[in-house]
Amino acid sequence: MRVTIIGAGKVGLEIARRLDTDNHDIVVIDRDERKLALIEQQMDVLCVKGNASSASVLTLPEVLKSDLVAAVTDSDEINMIACLMAKKLGVPKTVARIRDPVYVRDLVVPKEDLGLDLIINPDYSAALEIARLLTVSLPVHTEPFADGRVQMADVTIDESHRHIVNRRVMDIDIPESCLIVGISRKGQMIMPGGSDVIMPGDTLYLIGHVDSIGKFAARLKHKRHQGATNVIILGGGRIGFYLGEKLCSLGLKPKIIEQDPERCRDLAERLPDALILRGDGSDIDLLKREGIRETDGFVAVTGLDEENLLVALLAKQLGAKQVIAKVSRPNYTSLVEQLGVDAAISPRLIMASAILRYIRGGRLLSLVLLLNDKAEVLELILSPNSRMVGKPISKLVLPEGIIIGAIKRGNEIIIPKGDAVLKGSDRLVVFAVGFHVNEIETLFN
Repeated sequence: MRVTIIGAGKVGLEIARRLDTDNHDIVVIDRDERKLALIEQQMDVLCVKGNASSASVLTLPEVLKSDLVAAVTDSDEINMIACLMAKKLGVPKTVARIRDPVYVRDLVVPKEDLGLDLIINPDYSAALEIARLLTVSLPVHTEPFADGRVQMADVTIDESHRHIVNRRVMDIDIPESCLIVGISRKGQMIMPGGSDVIMPGDTLYLIGHVDSIGKFAARLKHKRHQGATNVIILGGGRIGFYLGEKLCSLGLKPKIIEQDPERCRDLAERLPDALILRGDGSDIDLLKREGIRETDGFVAVTGLDEENLLVALLAKQLGAKQVIAKVSRPNYTSLVEQLGVDAAISPRLIMASAILRYIRGGRLLSLVLLLNDKAEVLELILSPNSRMVGKPISKLVLPEGIIIGAIKRGNEIIIPKGDAVLKGSDRLVVFAVGFHVNEIETLFN
């Protein structure tokens, strides 16, 4: 597929990197020569310097041949104009990064009339994910597949999990219709064998029927919580606003710490149920005064990764039960578990994943990237022409690092064993380590 990316910032770089590994033909447009030079050094793409909203750039042959244009600059207006012009010039598909809630919520005409096939608001998506992590009542993080009937769950093991820690995988009592498909240990993903021992600090990845995952979570009831009710948010930018708005809609009264006085006034007007505090979130005295020790959830979403990680760690040391940090640099996400931060959220990874899913389309139904892209969980439809059709799983020659975790066949959910036979049009949930998405799709198609 030919893809033109407008904007060579952090988001554009991440999207280009993902698409380059999938062997797409990529054009990147930006005004900044330095950003373009950085991309050219890292990957095989065509870089064009220029104004993406000008006809002289969008009418270049390389752009007109595109199957999709993704406009991801920092300007919502430029993104919308570029997509509208690209659509008028005949580009089949357009995707726009739009972050201002005014544009997203108050459109008076359908987005298609503006030349937009897909609108992605990464800040809003990040806020929703943070809210879900804060308010979930299960002691595990889950991702739905197969219309919600299959879940992937991950749980970090500590000494309190006596029925799991220091035991071999084969000796762990897990519900039927549930598989342990991966173990994250010190930033590395391990495909477990029966003799592998679960160590303190390991994160287990399981795939199973939703009821089985629920039973597994229930066994961790000593770790169960009812979700955060007392939340402090550091940073009153877009993510902080969206998160505060979401928590208020759930009946919570979050505290938002922001240094900019004008931004504080704006937040106070738009979020009357939240408490807006003007101050420095790294001020220990301020955090103590606001009851950090009794806080269920502390979220750092400023514009600086380093500040977010530092203050999240500080909040953890001061007694916050759950801490979440926004990070933009992919190499930071793998450090989060080791540092003691409960979760890291990356808006740019969220956007890149959304665009990748949209571009893949077809038989790829869902994609979840894990551990800084070291592993992924895919839901895909098995082609009726695949060589795997009609064969039991035990007879398949699957590369090391790939596990079929679940099969949805009509209304039936199958957690496969070796004698399970694959059929054309089966929906497969696949756990993979060390493979690109296109390699996995090719394997199953």
